[in-house]
Amino acid sequence: MCELSIDKMGAVFDDSNVYMLHMMYQAMGVCLFMEDYDSALSYGEKVIKPFSQLYPAYSLNVASMYLKLGRLYVALGRQSAASTALKKALDIMEIVHGKDHSYVKELQKEITRQK
Repeated sequence: MCELSIDKMGAVFDDSNVYMLHMMYQAMGVCLFMEDYDSALSYGEKVIKPFSQLYPAYSLNVASMYLKLGRLYVALGRQSAASTALKKALDIMEIVHGKDHSYVKELQKEITRQK
């Protein structure tokens, strides 16, 4: 259903259109649920750049996307990309939540385990 909507909308809208982004984000969630990690990653990689431009610099929406991408990269064995994405999520979360927040500490531990 999401792919059909994306195909039809793609004929009218650019990938950075808010409606396209919403549909690709939903498609990513469906792919994650179905354990189709390659497709989920594909949608996530399409969404992250426009998200980074549309949301404020330290948005938790952007941090959340980097976190999801980082964990997908880990699951797919792409450690270098995982480290980069998780670090970007951490950088945002440290500013938003503070360095002592439990979410930040948990992510720091996760990054350390990846090394």
